Amino acid sequence: MPDESQNEIRARLLPMFPTSVVLGGLELQCLKTSEALRQAGLAAELLNYYDEDDRFDILHLFGSSENFHDLCRQAANRWPIVISAVSGSPSASRWRAPIWLTVSKLAEGVKLQTSYQRLRAVYHLASAVICLNQLEAQFLHVTYGVPRNRIEIISNGVDWRYFQADGESFIERFGVRDFVLYSGNIVRRKNPLQLARVLRQLNYPGVFIGGTLAAEQAYADAFAELMDRSPNLLWIRGLKHDDPLLADAYAAACVFCLPSTSETQSLSALEAMATGSPVILGDFPYAYQRPFEHCLRCDPDDENSLRACLEKALSDPAEHRARLPEDYSWSNVAEKIARVYKRVLCGRAG
Repeated sequence: MPDESQNEIRARLLPMFPTSVVLGGLELQCLKTSEALRQAGLAAELLNYYDEDDRFDILHLFGSSENFHDLCRQAANRWPIVISAVSGSPSASRWRAPIWLTVSKLAEGVKLQTSYQRLRAVYHLASAVICLNQLEAQFLHVTYGVPRNRIEIISNGVDWRYFQADGESFIERFGVRDFVLYSGNIVRRKNPLQLARVLRQLNYPGVFIGGTLAAEQAYADAFAELMDRSPNLLWIRGLKHDDPLLADAYAAACVFCLPSTSETQSLSALEAMATGSPVILGDFPYAYQRPFEHCLRCDPDDENSLRACLEKALSDPAEHRARLPEDYSWSNVAEKIARVYKRVLCGRAG
């Protein structure tokens, strides 16, 4: 039930890119967070750039971007800022920050400002920085000097329909079952082309759900060409994030595979785990963070590694299931974010 005491909190959320231009995991996280907060009783909406009469209490930004720098400088004296970083969290090297700081100091001497300097300022203007896991929290603390008392660790959320999906509607609509599923944009970082090549070699059914980005059109064209030559593979470009068939696709799959080289915490992998599908991820630090400890991992750039991992998962899918706890529902996530808002507002008032 919504908490009536939260009704006075008016939050405005802003993703790194307009959803009309890019609709990837980061933008979906922003949309889903806004919806979940409203259901929890907060007045949470996407920020309207052009409504000068809008009155709100919290500005919540999504993404680790230096492009927020000027906005944060203008906003910080008027509203507390919360940032959901989704930084990609590479290794937290203790050498990286001193080197970047030195370069930034040299740039200041000729009246230039580095990307590192601008992004560091963004984080330090925020009242709270939300990280998806411990790896990201450590990266931001070591690399950008974000104080630990401003860091909150809150996972992505999953809609209840993923916990309840049975897959039958998807099977009936598309006539395919017991397949390997990929869900995400068709971009090089997520490596769907490599997965498609391996599934073609194995002659095993594969379903790919996702759109393309103009910035990676050449990669998408190569992917489309392989799809046209592979009768065992199906590419579905048009399922929206709130289409019930999407949850059924995860439930109908026997294995979910995201051979990505860089993630912070994949929303699609969480959704697959909620339906009970075995999950294969790239063998990188993000894949060892909660709740992915028991997922299968492969070297996504090595066809033999990816093939071996798929064969292992397909040989006994039931053995490799890693069910997601219901604690990861969006309602629980929204409650945690609402508590961050309250703490920030109380600190501002004090």
